[in-house]
Amino acid sequence: MGIFNDIYMGAFLPGIHPDTYRGLKSRWRRYEERERMSLDRNRELQWQEVLAMLQHAHDTAPYYRRLFESAGMRVADIQSPSDLRKLPILTKQDIQRDFDDLWSRAYRREELLGAATGGTTDTPVPLLRDAECARERMALRLRFNAWAGLYPGDKVFWLWGARTDFPAAPSWRWRLYDRHLMRRHWAPTSLLNEQVLEQYAQELERFRPKAIIAYPTPLSLFAEYLLGRKAGYFRPATVISTAEPLTAEQRTVIEKAFGSVFNHYGSRDFGMIAAECEHHAGLHVNPAAVFLEYAPLSSSSEVREVLVTDLLNRGMPMIRYRVNDCALEYPDPCACGRGYPRMQSLEGRTTDNFYLANGDVVPGVAFTNRLIKVCPGIRKMQLIQEDYTRFRIRYVPSGEMREEDLRSVRSKFADFVGSQVDVRFEEVAEIGREASGKTRFAISHVRPGGQVEPTGGSR
Repeated sequence: MGIFNDIYMGAFLPGIHPDTYRGLKSRWRRYEERERMSLDRNRELQWQEVLAMLQHAHDTAPYYRRLFESAGMRVADIQSPSDLRKLPILTKQDIQRDFDDLWSRAYRREELLGAATGGTTDTPVPLLRDAECARERMALRLRFNAWAGLYPGDKVFWLWGARTDFPAAPSWRWRLYDRHLMRRHWAPTSLLNEQVLEQYAQELERFRPKAIIAYPTPLSLFAEYLLGRKAGYFRPATVISTAEPLTAEQRTVIEKAFGSVFNHYGSRDFGMIAAECEHHAGLHVNPAAVFLEYAPLSSSSEVREVLVTDLLNRGMPMIRYRVNDCALEYPDPCACGRGYPRMQSLEGRTTDNFYLANGDVVPGVAFTNRLIKVCPGIRKMQLIQEDYTRFRIRYVPSGEMREEDLRSVRSKFADFVGSQVDVRFEEVAEIGREASGKTRFAISHVRPGGQVEPTGGSR
């Protein structure tokens, strides 16, 4: 990290955004110290933090006080990680039902910051977090970025989100702030075709960032385009893939185009949870931020369900929360020497690309947290492309389901794929996992070039 980065982190960011970056430099150093500790020492400190969060939740959140009382337990009865299994798993449905009793009375309600659960198939659920938690999560994310060679103040090209997430006609003040002060450039990924990809290639060349941060699905499409581009292209120093699982096929094409790619795992619920180091041998889990359990999905399955206990959010304690992702734990330390536990074989919600008749490609990830949130009457959703013009939307209704909810979904869906398609709705009792542990949110039976895959064929 250079002198510019050090000043940018220590003075500029806290000066321009004190609520988000106050104390960033000291937090950064604290996480550096945790990295240098042994795995055993980190696990010891982590368990102390779990017990402290359990006590805080019991003492200040009515939901957890009732939970312990109904189980006839005290916090002192939790002596080891295996004892945590005596507590029930926290689900999104629990949060929806008991939201008012989950936030900590150690805070005034107006002190807490609003957020929402992540996810693709599930309806986002409101969350709260305290300001200190938000600052810790930001420091943690920046520290993980540093493992990939990206430091505060370095320029970043974001392949991210939908066009509706950004100002349609940003003012000069916004452009000055975003491009020159925050040093970032946004490239929406809700629609990708040759014209858009060429535009992004030129913007990448002009901006010349230190890094690209992106969803792996549009990033792999961008990489394929650049590899076939006669004019060549600008290669940033590092690439970070996040927000959805990175497949082996995607990693191959991204690394061919850009070199080494660093995989990150996070969620809207908890911020950054884990990240690859330079050895790319699994994902390191920050033990100061979360405590993970790997619960068997069934007696015969090797896949484990990830349960998260948040160690940072005291405003709304989240204990044994089901994130609907699956992984396995690495038992041994990493060759990099960092004393963080590791996870491997991360599986979760996966998305296909939708190929349209005019040649446009709509990444399924573009719908994440955009389509389902327009419809409070739908609890879960899955999108299926049968061919160029036929789509099926499977959904699990909630108790508030109304006919106008489906009309809202149809209208929003048309914003992405056009209005000249046939959309059929299918109500189902549940949208389950595949044998691999994945929950597929966007499924396309259309391959590049227009070939239609037989329904039910192997993928």
